[in-house]
Amino acid sequence: MEKPKFKFDENLRSIPENPKHLKSYIQNMESSLDSIKDPKQYISVIGEMAVYLRILGEFEKAETALEKSLKIIAKEKLGIQREVQQKIRLAHVLQDKKEFNKSNTLFAELIQTCRKNEEAKNYLAFALQHSGKNLFDQNLFTDALAQFEEALSLRKSMNAPQDQIESTELAIKRTKELLKA
Repeated sequence: MEKPKFKFDENLRSIPENPKHLKSYIQNMESSLDSIKDPKQYISVIGEMAVYLRILGEFEKAETALEKSLKIIAKEKLGIQREVQQKIRLAHVLQDKKEFNKSNTLFAELIQTCRKNEEAKNYLAFALQHSGKNLFDQNLFTDALAQFEEALSLRKSMNAPQDQIESTELAIKRTKELLKA
């Protein structure tokens, strides 16, 4: 089944182009979980599924899936990169639930981890981008802009995929519009 496609709204939220397709895609992922034996593959599928559940507003299911993935990562010693990836996703769920005290704390911890830990450095741009969106949702546009700009600088220096650069540029453009308003 083809991966779902998304666009961003004026609040920097991912909007599925076809919500019915997204629901079917999630159901297919969920039904595949029982047959996955490799913990790394399981983490990959359950993490991606949690992202889509969050986009559909199914925050509790997304949070439960991510907490399960973090337990597996710890139990199987699957490494800091997978842990950071899933925690970024969890912080995003907390953000969407408007639990900003928790999301702010988790994003701050993730950014520190990515700055200090060589193995986690490749997730710094993601942590900054999503932390910026978290700040954006709290109308902290100046702080959000600083994080988006740092994320863009990192993404360009790392030759990140064009869609990542474009999403950061869109976030910067929208934040600057709101700062001028």
